[in-house]
Amino acid sequence: MEARIVVIDNDESMRNLFTGALQREDYEVLTYPYANISLVALEQDPPDLIILDFNARDEVIGWEFLQFLKMEDATAHIPVIITTTAFQLATEMKDYLFTRYIQTVHKPFDLDMFLVLVQKTLTESSQSGEILSGDRTLPILMVDDSEDLRDTFMTILRLEGYRVLSADNGLVALNSVSQADYRLILLDIEMPIMNGFEFLRAYELQLRPHAPVIIVSGEENIRSRVLPSFVVDVLRKPFIISELLSRVGKFAQPM
Repeated sequence: MEARIVVIDNDESMRNLFTGALQREDYEVLTYPYANISLVALEQDPPDLIILDFNARDEVIGWEFLQFLKMEDATAHIPVIITTTAFQLATEMKDYLFTRYIQTVHKPFDLDMFLVLVQKTLTESSQSGEILSGDRTLPILMVDDSEDLRDTFMTILRLEGYRVLSADNGLVALNSVSQADYRLILLDIEMPIMNGFEFLRAYELQLRPHAPVIIVSGEENIRSRVLPSFVVDVLRKPFIISELLSRVGKFAQPM
C-alpha cells in the first residue's frame, strides 16, 4: 500500500501543486490549511509523512503545531518535511532536526529533488521505528543570555516532549526557582546582572529543595572550582545536541 501524506499549507496553489506531484508518484494525499486540521484528526489516523509549511505569517503557528505533534505519542513518530521562505535555522537546530527525520526545504525548490527527499524520508523513517516519545513532560529551566540559543534549545527540548521555561540572567532565574519547582536547570555562566556562579551561591542559600543543575558554558576550568552538590554535570560549549539530550534524559527526573 502506498504511503499517505498530509500537506498543511495555507497557500491553495501550493496545496494543489503538492497534490498533483505526489499523486503522480502514487501517494495518497490529503491537504489542509492550518485552520482546517487538528492534532486529534492526525492522532486518530496518523499519516506516513507530513509536509508542513512555515511562512512569515504562520511561522509561530508552525512551530507550535510541530511541538504539539512531537509531544503526542500517537503522532511523535511521523516524519515531517518543513517547507519555508521565512527563516534560516541555527546549525544546532538543523543538526537536531535531521536526527529526528524533520527535514527543511527552502522555497522555491526543485520539484523532482523534493520528490526524491519525500521517498528518502519515508524509507528512512520506516526503518527507524519510534523516533520520539511524548511522555516526558518534565519542567526544565533554561538560563542563558543569548536569545538565539535559548530559542534553539527550548524548541529542541519541547520537541523531545519536555516543558521548558527560560530566563535571560541569574536574577530572573533566582526569582523563578523561588516560586516554582523545576526538574532540571540548564545554566550558562557568562550573563549580565547576575552570572551563573552568583546564581549558584544565591540558590544554595535557599531552604527549598534544589533542582539538579547542568552548567552549559564555554568557560574553561569550571570543573576545577568548588561547586554546590546539586551541580550534577558541566557541558562545555560548543557541544553536540545528542550530548545535551543524553544529560537531560539522565537528570530530569520527577522530584
